[in-house]
Amino acid sequence: MPYGASNADAVSVCRDWMVFLGAADAVEATGVARAACDLYSASYVAWVSNARGNLDVDLVERAAAVAASDGRQALVFTPGGVRPVARQRADALHVAILQFGSYDGALDGANDLGRQLRSAGMAST
Repeated sequence: MPYGASNADAVSVCRDWMVFLGAADAVEATGVARAACDLYSASYVAWVSNARGNLDVDLVERAAAVAASDGRQALVFTPGGVRPVARQRADALHVAILQFGSYDGALDGANDLGRQLRSAGMAST
């Protein structure tokens, strides 16, 4: 993606990463589910923030609230940096933050849980 990822492209790239890491049943949310998240599988529920700038705490807290009521692991994908308060909150709420490359499609963990999922994979149930 030489010009960066559109929002739809970003969601698709992140879904591909979820599948690659072991959540083989990951799909893009459609219809009513789209209001709650961008991607989901049996074990994970994910949001893709394709905005410029640093990830803020609001999306982390929203992801944690939805995942807590749903029983799945929350994931937040972002192409940019992560504000320290967002990283601290994600660690406290057990939300994985993953940084994706909007130009090259790379993936890295942006907090401890994100790094763990990136290196060990995602169990699919």
